[in-house]
Amino acid sequence: MSQAEQHTIWRVVFPSSNVGLDESFRIAAAPIYGSGHAVTTAAGTDTAVDDANVAAADTTSSAADNTTLHDWIVSRTMLEIPAGHVYSTGSYYNAFPAAYWAQWTNVQNVALRMQVRGNATVTVHQSDSHARDRIVSTVPVSSSATPQTVEATISIAGMRAGGWLWFDVAANDTDSVTLADAVWLSAAPENRTLTASLAITTMNKPEWCIRQFNLLANMADMSLIDAIYVVDQGSDLVTEHDGYAEAKNRLGDKLRIIRQGNVGGSGGFARGMYEVERHNESGYALLLDDDTVLEPESISRAIAFANHCIKPTLVGGNMLFLSEPTRLCALAEVFNRTRVFWTPAEGTPKFDDLAARPFLDSTYLHKRVDADYNAWWMCLIPVEAIRKIGLSYPFFIKNDDVEYGVRAQQAGFRTVTVPGVCLWHQSFVDKDDILDWQAYFHVRNKIIMGLLYSRLPWGGDLFREMLRASMSAAIKMRYSAVTLHQMAVNDVLQGAEHIGDILESRLPQIRAAREAEPDTRMEPLNELPDTLLVKDTKTAGEALSGMGAMLHQLVPPRRDVRNVVDGYVEPQKAYWKVDDTRAGLAASVPLDGSAEGIQSTLDSLDMVAHDSTEHWRVMGHMDSAIFVNKDKGTGVLLRRRPFIAALRLAKVAFLYGRLAFRWRKYQSAYRKAFATMVSPEWWQRYFAGPVD
Repeated sequence: MSQAEQHTIWRVVFPSSNVGLDESFRIAAAPIYGSGHAVTTAAGTDTAVDDANVAAADTTSSAADNTTLHDWIVSRTMLEIPAGHVYSTGSYYNAFPAAYWAQWTNVQNVALRMQVRGNATVTVHQSDSHARDRIVSTVPVSSSATPQTVEATISIAGMRAGGWLWFDVAANDTDSVTLADAVWLSAAPENRTLTASLAITTMNKPEWCIRQFNLLANMADMSLIDAIYVVDQGSDLVTEHDGYAEAKNRLGDKLRIIRQGNVGGSGGFARGMYEVERHNESGYALLLDDDTVLEPESISRAIAFANHCIKPTLVGGNMLFLSEPTRLCALAEVFNRTRVFWTPAEGTPKFDDLAARPFLDSTYLHKRVDADYNAWWMCLIPVEAIRKIGLSYPFFIKNDDVEYGVRAQQAGFRTVTVPGVCLWHQSFVDKDDILDWQAYFHVRNKIIMGLLYSRLPWGGDLFREMLRASMSAAIKMRYSAVTLHQMAVNDVLQGAEHIGDILESRLPQIRAAREAEPDTRMEPLNELPDTLLVKDTKTAGEALSGMGAMLHQLVPPRRDVRNVVDGYVEPQKAYWKVDDTRAGLAASVPLDGSAEGIQSTLDSLDMVAHDSTEHWRVMGHMDSAIFVNKDKGTGVLLRRRPFIAALRLAKVAFLYGRLAFRWRKYQSAYRKAFATMVSPEWWQRYFAGPVD
């Protein structure tokens, strides 16, 4: 592979400068960029570096902590490795995901090139789909005065099933070593040479947008970005926020702000797609959430991958948590047609901490995983696909990204979620959106997805899933959610045109209906009951019994449920007090003060649910509970009301039955109206306001 023919497809970068929120964030994120450790022999004694002991290096001992790793960073592309230490790019962000390139692009051979100054050994590794490691190249370096160019060429043609490439740089025991400008190159010609325009949808989060603008100006390759469309659907406007004028000055005419009414994420992204396609400046529309922190190099990586794809492809990025910068939301996600639900791909965990174990020990990372769609926190969509399949469906929120990926797949456009293309987003772990005002959209849009895409009679398991969701909400004493489920099914029954007509008006009605319910009224924790009914060991053990939880719903509630509660509940966890010697008595357990203080009190209790899937079993044994918002120091008193539960469940079950009875008719009607409702002409009724 001659040097003149090569071009960069993947840069090795480090979290320097202003990537992320602040210095502490970058320190916490360091492990996804690489790992460091002292060089040891197989016997465990420190020694000078040579080929033999590099191969036998113990990568689990003497590991550098995050602060130490971050201290090695000199600049965005330069690292200084202390004497007697190894830095490895075997990590989520800086390893090269060869399997994905081998499967979906025309790249079958890659070259690694870097600059190394000092006495060191560079070792290039290759894994397979079983996370088995082999060394493919070892290059000694002796260049104390000037940097030496190190190169290695590797075939990836046989890596379609899985595997990554990465390298280690080991410094000898007397001098530090500088690593700089490491890149993976290809001589394969690009199948297309396209650039992108960004489309960001925002509502009342101007400070997040300003941060993103500055990050792009500082760190992104702006030659790849033609425009940044920001669809502002809020009242706290981006253009009126401190810092906007400076960001506008830096980004110039590329930054374009659009104001329109609040038609949700689907409406905002539809407008962004529309503007990118209409202006015809770019080959891709890159959709981005507003409340994210982008790893700017991900834009270059996504575009390089898309340009090399054999067929036009939607390229997705992973989400990591802002609160835990090494925790991955999901490696890839698929659409389950039987359940009409999105889920992590088989064999991959949810919310995995990438820093919890060495790179090779995360076996699931090394098998290529295929996605059906990519969430719109970051998704690169070919304009060619937009022209062929249209804009987003008017879901308002929830399922719009899933639907678009499934639609694209049916039209012949693959979605590939590429590891090492990512951003950070607020965590989903502590959210309660299945039971808050968004419950309406979860239910309504899931039913519509079944109507549009299920190939099974009556949507397969759809109605069982829906009824179970309503029963779960009732058992959790969230009767407001069951009311929203009724509203959702009622709207579906009124037809596809009705769904489009209420796009802008339904949210205020949903909020009003929900706020009328007592299970939504947040109050200061110190104004709510702080007395817990003590359980015995047997009762606590029965909390995991689903049948016991259901039977308890038939028993009248205790008389003191307003003043003595059974436990405390969070979005993912539930607590109560267990003590056989005091069972049946009341204990004062006040929650007030800071989030840390509240958590300390909760930790003193017995945790009986570790995630939301266990909630219904535990709460089914409760007559009342306090739902806790630690960050705000507020809570909601939840009380079991069997009559209301039975009445509302009967109503929603009746509506599910009506829809099931006429399933084929509604399926035909929704599918017939679909093409019209994703067209630019249909959406223009909601598109207002010029592009600034």
